[in-house]
Amino acid sequence: MQVGITGARGTLGRILQAQLGAAGVRFDCFAGDVCRPEELRAWLLSGGFDAIVHFAALVPTQSVQANPARAFQVNVGGTANLLAELGALEKKPWFFYASSSHVYQPQSAPISETAPVAPINPYGLSKRLGEQVVEASATAAGVPYCIGRIFSFYHPTQTGSFLYPSLQRRFATEDLARPFRLFGAEDVRDLSLADDLVAHVRALMGKQATGLVNIGSGRGTKISDFTQSLAPRRLQIVNASEGAPTSLVADTARLRQLLGS
Repeated sequence: MQVGITGARGTLGRILQAQLGAAGVRFDCFAGDVCRPEELRAWLLSGGFDAIVHFAALVPTQSVQANPARAFQVNVGGTANLLAELGALEKKPWFFYASSSHVYQPQSAPISETAPVAPINPYGLSKRLGEQVVEASATAAGVPYCIGRIFSFYHPTQTGSFLYPSLQRRFATEDLARPFRLFGAEDVRDLSLADDLVAHVRALMGKQATGLVNIGSGRGTKISDFTQSLAPRRLQIVNASEGAPTSLVADTARLRQLLGS
């Protein structure tokens, strides 16, 4: 099998490379700009891919909030460009689109794939629009596809504004004997080690699974508990958010069914 990866420099992309390499699976990473169709075309024609894993996206919330138009250009337009080029290939590879739990509205019960979608931020909207591009374009072009709605994850290699690196920076620079103000302390999220989620993507690829599937642990973790589990000492956590806590936890019944687990 030959696997093509977009977004290979991101956390999930780097882990996928490591896992494929350890399993002896051949892969090639797209090093260009998904907003340039000619670069995608050249890469696809030279690759002879059996599967494409599309991780490329503008993700950090601050970046998306600062420039939503760029996020739509990359997350929606880039996906459309890739699907257009895939549709022109004689050999149609299996296609995985990395979507997000942010397409859902928070709710107290685990969220299934049939739950209503109502993104509450520009990033979630960009991923939902990307899903619609895949659903329409891949179907018309005869490209077998799987849309994975990936729930929250963390990894020691993460950088930037994500939760894990942000907490590590705070632990290293703040006086942890003082009250530790934490936004969203009471919120509940489906938090997984990124390696586990990538392993699910690989398993879905091995099964050539199609359709929509939640990718997560199926377990909810309060952000305050996650924070305390990482902290070097006992914290006095103070919730800095107003309003009712929110919950985003995956119903993973379909994932388990597809993977036979």
